[in-house]
Amino acid sequence: SGNYTGLHLQLNARQIATAFALAVAVLLALHVVINTLRFTLGNEKLFGLVYMFSVGADYNIPTFYSSFALLFTGCLLLFIGYMVHKLQRSHWLYWLGLGSIFCFLAVDEMLELHERLIEPIRKVTGASGLLYYAWVIPYATALLALGLLYLKFLLALPRRTALLFVLSGTVFVTGAIGFEMLSGLFSQTFGTITPGYVALQTVEEGAE
Repeated sequence: SGNYTGLHLQLNARQIATAFALAVAVLLALHVVINTLRFTLGNEKLFGLVYMFSVGADYNIPTFYSSFALLFTGCLLLFIGYMVHKLQRSHWLYWLGLGSIFCFLAVDEMLELHERLIEPIRKVTGASGLLYYAWVIPYATALLALGLLYLKFLLALPRRTALLFVLSGTVFVTGAIGFEMLSGLFSQTFGTITPGYVALQTVEEGAE
């Protein structure tokens, strides 16, 4: 919650987390059920439901949810940065930086900007195997640099907050980059129209 110059904002973290977790559970359940029917019945489209609810597809309901969740987080971080700055406390630039990053990730998720890097980077580097989805190369590099830049900020946070930051970040990165690399290797070897690839996508997107 925050209060400054007459502006009052109060959010219940537990309720928000529960709502987001419920949305993720429903979307993943629909994804699993629909893709199970897809492979069982041998119907690739299943009346459009595969595209509409597959977590690995673009411009569909799961993508909209992911973009909204990232944008919500980004706006909340920007607001925290604003409040910290107005209260003349330190580290406000770190909060604004985090907010900007999450807003960028929201746009990236909706427009699939990172996927547009795959072919150009693959042509230049010859990436294959775990790096077959070559966008992970610049993004992992940027993540490492960001981690080093934010180490001081992380150590300055209350211990519980810092622990939750590390835990949530680890889960997100494990899905976004770790399982994306496994998906790339699997895709190059076996293709994408397989239950194994969909299973990897399920874990990947669920962690994100």
